[in-house]
Amino acid sequence: MGKASSDKRDIYYRKAKEEGRCTRSTFKLLQIDEDFNIIEGVKRVVDLCAASGSWSQVLNRQLYLPAKLSPDARYKIHQSCKC
Repeated sequence: MGKASSDKRDIYYRKAKEEGRCTRSTFKLLQIDEDFNIIEGVKRVVDLCAASGSWSQVLNRQLYLPAKLSPDARYKIHQSCKC
């Protein structure tokens, strides 16, 4: 069996906790976006409660927070549950 994701020796687990992220998978989502620009052009997102909330957290930090600085940008992130 593989190593549990809550193993405190795992660098991404520790880094996620230090940065206040839900899970270590947020780093994989950021890497996928960096490689394939999957978030580019996104204006609306619906998170249908696929635990743990990593998608919502990544999108919030990548789209919503920077958009608050721009009065013209409009982004909506709807999350059906909290992480």
